[in-house]
Order: sequence, then C-alpha cells, then structure tokens
Amino acid sequence: MTSPIARFPTLDDAESALDWIGVEFGEGDEAFEGELAGDDRDRLEATIADVETPAAVRDLANALLARWDAEGGERLPFSVAFEA
Repeated sequence: MTSPIARFPTLDDAESALDWIGVEFGEGDEAFEGELAGDDRDRLEATIADVETPAAVRDLANALLARWDAEGGERLPFSVAFEA
C-alpha cells in the first residue's frame, strides 16, 4: 500500500469523494487504493474547476494532482484512507 494521500472520517466519505472525481479504485485495509493514468488527469482538473465540487473533494483532487505532478510518471498509485 502506498502512503495515503488523504484521510476521511468514514468509509462512505472517502468512497463518495473518489466517486465524485470518477477514478477507479478498490477497497484495501482501511483505505481505497487505485492508480491514476491517462484521462484521470482530465477528471481531476474538471473536479477542481467545478464550482459544485465540495471542498473536501476538491482538496483530494488537488492533492492527487500535485502528487502525480511531483512524481512525474505516466501513472500514479494512490491510497485514500478512512477511519474504521
């Protein structure tokens, strides 16, 4: 598991945030895990630009995009944790 990029208070909050962004993910131990690639960058940018996006979701999208840019690769494995 990669180091979590964000932590949400509940499983539902974390799942809702990732669903809002529209990226694919699976459930791990107290975290959702996935890998960003290709069109996911467009999804992140659209989420950030959408005025309807809740602040917590926008913060997650910004964090994912910033980590992806910092890593510099074509893909980014990610983890979003939640309280059990």
